[in-house]
Amino acid sequence: MCGSSASSLTARLSVSDVGAQLDAFATTGLIQKPLITVAGTEDSLLPIDHHARAYARAVAASLAAQPGYPHRPQPAYRLYEVQNGNHIESYKNLLPALEYILPHAQTAFDLLVGNVEHGSALPPDQCIPRGGAIAAGPAEPGHCAALFVP
Repeated sequence: MCGSSASSLTARLSVSDVGAQLDAFATTGLIQKPLITVAGTEDSLLPIDHHARAYARAVAASLAAQPGYPHRPQPAYRLYEVQNGNHIESYKNLLPALEYILPHAQTAFDLLVGNVEHGSALPPDQCIPRGGAIAAGPAEPGHCAALFVP
């Protein structure tokens, strides 16, 4: 049954604009509004260097390629890395050294709302240390040097 379903999807793609629609949704890094990514350094589903950091690199390259860069205002993009954070938060029950990502995502959302609605500055890209929080002046700006700390 799966085989017929897959071939049915392929047949539909050839007679519709679904493929073009998916291409238009590609993650090119070309952002037009402020955006924050919150990612765990120990994410078992989306390894940070292949996903969150790769997207941050795509955004940086896309912004740098824009006419007038860096003298023209650009939408803010931030990457907040949760040290020891894992996509599957129930793993913390088995591995207490893991960190929850959700509280940081909620904080990041509030920061994004403040930026969009009130022009509040977004804290810089940063490593949120184990047990820490997003900070205006982070102890470790940029990427987490250690993906896991005991």
